[in-house]
Amino acid sequence: MPQALSPSAAGAGNLKWAIALTVALGTFMDVLDNSSVSVALQYIGGNLGASQDDSTWVITILLVAKAVTLPTAGYLATVVGRSRLFTIALIAYGVSSLLCGLSSSLGMLLAMRALQGVCGGIIPPIGQAILKDAFPAQQRGQAFALYGVATVVAPTVGPLLCGWLVDNYSWHWVFFVNVPVALLTAFLVQALVKDPPELIKEKAAAWAKGLSIDYIGLGLLGVGLSALQYVLSRGERFDWFSSSTILYLAILAAVLLVAGVVWELRTKNPLIDLSLFRNRTFSASIAVMFVVGALLYGTTTQLPQFLQTFLGYRAVDSGLAITPGGVALIFLMPIVGWLTGKVQARWLIMFGLLVSAGSCYYYAHILSINIDFTTVAKSRVYQSIGLGFLFVPINVAAYVGLAKSKTNQAATFINLFQTLGGSFGIAAIETVIARRAQFHQSRLVDHLTFTNPTYANGLRQIAGGVFGHVNSSSVDATQQAQGAIYRSVVQQATTIAYDDVFYLLTIVCLLAIGLVFLMKANKPGEGEGGGAAA
Repeated sequence: MPQALSPSAAGAGNLKWAIALTVALGTFMDVLDNSSVSVALQYIGGNLGASQDDSTWVITILLVAKAVTLPTAGYLATVVGRSRLFTIALIAYGVSSLLCGLSSSLGMLLAMRALQGVCGGIIPPIGQAILKDAFPAQQRGQAFALYGVATVVAPTVGPLLCGWLVDNYSWHWVFFVNVPVALLTAFLVQALVKDPPELIKEKAAAWAKGLSIDYIGLGLLGVGLSALQYVLSRGERFDWFSSSTILYLAILAAVLLVAGVVWELRTKNPLIDLSLFRNRTFSASIAVMFVVGALLYGTTTQLPQFLQTFLGYRAVDSGLAITPGGVALIFLMPIVGWLTGKVQARWLIMFGLLVSAGSCYYYAHILSINIDFTTVAKSRVYQSIGLGFLFVPINVAAYVGLAKSKTNQAATFINLFQTLGGSFGIAAIETVIARRAQFHQSRLVDHLTFTNPTYANGLRQIAGGVFGHVNSSSVDATQQAQGAIYRSVVQQATTIAYDDVFYLLTIVCLLAIGLVFLMKANKPGEGEGGGAAA
């Protein structure tokens, strides 16, 4: 095995880019798996004899487990060692993926998905922390561009890859494909990455004075975030607070999270370092990252559903429709990474939010049941341009003014808020679609009465011209015509609801621009402590 090099040494040569590729590969695997499994749920349920509702636990259990682990990532990196923790998480992810694919029952699959969630709460933040310390501030934008390709492109190509694997092989391969990637990445981490001197000293000091685990903070935040993730992922299915389970868990989440924050502010050895929020640039950056998570994951999950449900696309076809956006990001990210060394990050973020708002407004005007494949692909490219100008500058801005000792904690918060943003975004979009579809359907149905001559004439034409030639009575033909009109009404109402969602996202992106003005001005390439990196 090659001799491990420190990030500072690697930063002087090409090995720093090998570290970046390694970190990006591990994160890509995790994000890809999170975003793709939803395509295979019906196949998993059918093979394991589970209902559709039970099958959705394959996604829910991972989100809940990830919520428990994310707040602990920074602390674990300090006491275990960053590279060692990253390696352990990767190996465990590979093993759990193998066992997921070999699962013969839903119970076994859920247990292994929970282990995947635990690992998934560690891999992205620790990988990002490794990447940040491997590069000097002047090149950090380019490094985060590579990392951004993994984080932002993976949700785009995930449904396509998963759909292809399911159509050509089986749902088992959705998990098997992770195994070689996880093991290869773990080997590369051990070969290339060594913890920086600051982290080694911090780890030695922690062990010297005796480990003091914040069990109370872990319990409050872990259980609170788990309850919150359950509410967000299952709320729409159970009609939100009309369900006593959702109501009680929402109250529990609110109480525990507030109590957890109060506890972390007062305890001597907190699990998470809330003092980071005193830095207004950091606070504004992760708030915008929350919006990015909602925009990215919300649209990436809902748009394929629209294409498959109303336009009859196969899983592979819906994936192909949004893949051009991922391709655009691959070419755009290096350009944005280069720009972060020339232009203040906050202005790039503002531009990204403006483009994202424009793309959502465009979606709201062109989305219909008659939209063609080319228009969908083009629209996704427009949206990806906005995302490309957000992810990299946000990550660069978030670390400005922070000491190296805060890297683990900062990376934890960035990934936590992106994950929560995605969960809130998906839940909010699903709810808006359901509620607004009902509203628009009731408005459209109001006009479907026999006192409306347009409806009466249309009904007669459909009944006579379409259903009148089959062996059925005139009453049957009229009923079938009414059914056809109703299905059309449902399609139209749901399509208008999707338009409402994109109007809402347009407003959210525009409002988020206000956060940019909370960020302090900084020179491009500014590093830790507000000064230039050495």
